[in-house]
Formats: sequence, structure tokens, C-alpha cells
Amino acid sequence: MSSFCTLFSWSPTNLDLLTPIVITESIALAIHCIFWIQFLVCSSLRQRNMMWLYVYLITDFLLIIRFFIFYGIRLSSICLYPISRDVLCYIEASLKFYLNGVQSYLLLAFNVCRYLQIVYNRNIYREKPCLILLVHVAIYVLPAVNIIVQYLVKWATIWRRRGGSCDITYSYLLVQIYNLCVIYLVPIVSTILILGIGIHRVSSVRGVQSVQIILLRRKRQRILLLQTIAFYSVWLILWSPDILAFQFLNTNSDPAVFTALLSVIEIALDPAMIGIIDIRFLTTWKKLWHKFKRKTEIRPMS
Repeated sequence: MSSFCTLFSWSPTNLDLLTPIVITESIALAIHCIFWIQFLVCSSLRQRNMMWLYVYLITDFLLIIRFFIFYGIRLSSICLYPISRDVLCYIEASLKFYLNGVQSYLLLAFNVCRYLQIVYNRNIYREKPCLILLVHVAIYVLPAVNIIVQYLVKWATIWRRRGGSCDITYSYLLVQIYNLCVIYLVPIVSTILILGIGIHRVSSVRGVQSVQIILLRRKRQRILLLQTIAFYSVWLILWSPDILAFQFLNTNSDPAVFTALLSVIEIALDPAMIGIIDIRFLTTWKKLWHKFKRKTEIRPMS
């Protein structure tokens, strides 16, 4: 059987290199499971205007599951026929690229809708449900089409070596620059512009005579600014290096493993970051904490 199949396993070097990622992924999995349990239990958290961030967290969860599936398969040292190995390699290498692209545009869509809601007081989720659905479809389909086309025209190929993760290699530097623009520069720059315009409009006091309204707007501006800085600082510092490394470095190299670790830390922090954006999460967490404290205080007395 060994003459017809190839061993799908980890080399000792790569296995040791992945140990910090395995630990961090396990912590991230536990945090996300707690978040989704809270989401299912607390009906107040199930709001339409947070749908983009919830889908974003689902993509986080898929990235975690992807890691454990391929880590477990290689840990089992399974012998695979060429077709099965190639299919798994394409899925392993492409899924991370696809999900990262989807995440960029989910955050952009969230900020566009939030801008319309804050600045123009428009509930786009109720007014344009068909448009929201269309944007969802575009966000999920277009990144997949982008990847498939690159494989079909031979701009991208799968790199595979025994003992390591499968990766994507590119025929031209221009393809890598194009991918960087599509999944990183365009959504990030657009998001920053929309956030900047939104904060400026919220802070505008032109034509407003009431001191109370002016103070309220300035308070709202500070809150929005702090939320934005907190969320996007963590997101860009921890997520960006992995996006850059994924295009230009082999995924099994030491620098790429380090940037992947930063990305996993960001995934673990995402539920807390969303709690910063929406005060309802912080309120729910406080209520749950107070309930837990009361129960622990009552038990010794009984």
C-alpha cells in the first residue's frame, strides 16, 4: 500500500514549532464556545445590526476548526492516495486565504451599515433586506471565484512537502500584490475612510445651538473613537502580519509560524473586541458575573 500512497504527517521540527499555536488555538476554541453559548442563552444579543460581526466570529471558528482538523490528520500519520492528498492540500491552503478575504469585507460591510445608522439614522437591515442578502452572497462568492480563477490560469499552485503544511505559491509577483490589494488594502483603507467620515459627522456641531446636544455629540464621538481605536488597533497589529506573510512567506517557515500565532491570538480576543463595540455584551457579562458571585457567596452559608 505504501507504494501507492503518501504519508500525511508532521515532521518533528514542524510539530515542535506548532506547539504554541496548538495551545493558543485550544484557548481560542474555549473562548469562542463560551461566547456562542452566551449568544444562544441571551436573546438580547441576537440583533440584526450585529449580523456582520457574528458571521465574522463564525469565520473565526471555521479557522480554528480548520487548524485542528489538519493538525489531527497529520498527527495520525494517515497514508493517502494522490487524489485525496491533493484535495486536502487545496482545501488546507485555500481555506485560510478565502476566510481571511471574507473577514476583511465583513468588517467593511459592518462599518458601512453602522455609518448609515449613526450618521443618517437609517436602519438598512429593515429598509434594504434584499441588498443586505446580495452583499452577503457577494462577500462569500467573489473571494472563492478569485482563488479558483488563479488556480485555473496557473497564477497559483499548491506547494506540498512531506512533514509540513500545504501552501500556495504564485507564478508572478504582480499576483501577490494584487491579492494584497484585494484582501487587505482595499477593505482596510475603505474601512478607515468610512470610520473617519463617520466620526467627523458625529462630532459636527454646525447649526446646533443647544449646549446639551453639543456635549452629547462630543461624548458620543469620544466613545466611538475609543471603540474604533481599541478594536482596529488590536485587529491590525495581530492580524495584518499574517496576511502579509501568507502572500510572501512559506507557511512552514519560522516567521510565518510566528505571524500565524499572532493571528490566532487575535482570533481568541475577537469575542472581547466585539464586546467593546456593543455595550450589550459588557452588560450581559456583568450580569452573569454578579449572578456567579452571588451563588458562590450563598454556598458557604448554606
